[in-house]
Amino acid sequence: MRDKNVLLITAFSFIACALHAGILQTEFTNYLFTSAFKVFLFLLFPIIYFKVSKDGTFKELLSLFSMKGDKKSISFAFILGSAVFILIVVVFIILRPFFDDAIVADALAANNITPANAIFVFLYIVLINAALEQLFFRGFVFMWLYRKNFRGYAHAYSSVLFSFYHIPILFHAVSTGILILCTIGLVAAGLIFNALAIKCKSISGSLIVHISANLALNMMIGLFFVF
Repeated sequence: MRDKNVLLITAFSFIACALHAGILQTEFTNYLFTSAFKVFLFLLFPIIYFKVSKDGTFKELLSLFSMKGDKKSISFAFILGSAVFILIVVVFIILRPFFDDAIVADALAANNITPANAIFVFLYIVLINAALEQLFFRGFVFMWLYRKNFRGYAHAYSSVLFSFYHIPILFHAVSTGILILCTIGLVAAGLIFNALAIKCKSISGSLIVHISANLALNMMIGLFFVF
C-alpha cells in the first residue's frame, strides 16, 4: 500500500508539472491564465491523491503552513532568508552583463508583463506563488514521501522536479548558460527547502526563504528590465 501511494504521488506530481509545461508551449501564455491554470493543477492533484489513496486529507496538508514549531528553527529561517536575499542581489549584479536584454524583454512581453501590471505580478510571485509551490513541492511531494520512509527518494525527486518545473518558465527568458546555472541552483534550492521543512517540521521555514528569494529576484528584474 505504501509503495502504491509513493507511485501515486510521483505520477500525480509529474503529470501536474507536465501539464503546466505543456500550456506554456501553446499560444495561451498570458501570465494571468497560466498562473490560474497552475493554481488549479497544484491544488487539484493533491486533492485527487487524498481522495484516491485515503492517505491523509487536504486540510492536513494545509496544516503544514503552521509556524507553531521550534522558534529557533523559524528564527534560523529568517536569518537564512536574509542571507539568500543578499546573495541573489549580489549574484544578479555580477551576472547582469551576461543577460540578453532582448530575450528577457520578449519573455516579459509574451506573458503580457508590463510596467502597468508588474507590481501586481511580482506581489503574486512573491506571496501567492511561493506559498503554492511550497505547498505542492515541499508539502505534498517531499513531506508525504518523507513520512513514508522513502527519504532519499523524497529529497532527490522533489528537488529535481522543482528544478525541471522551472525550465519551461525560464527557457525563453535566459541564455543556455544561465539556464544551466539556474537548473543546478534550483536543485540545490530544493534540497535546502527540504532540509528546512525537516528542521521546522512544517513548510513555514522553506516558505520564508522562498519568499526572500522571490523578492530579491523580482526586485532586480523590475529594476533592470521593467521599470
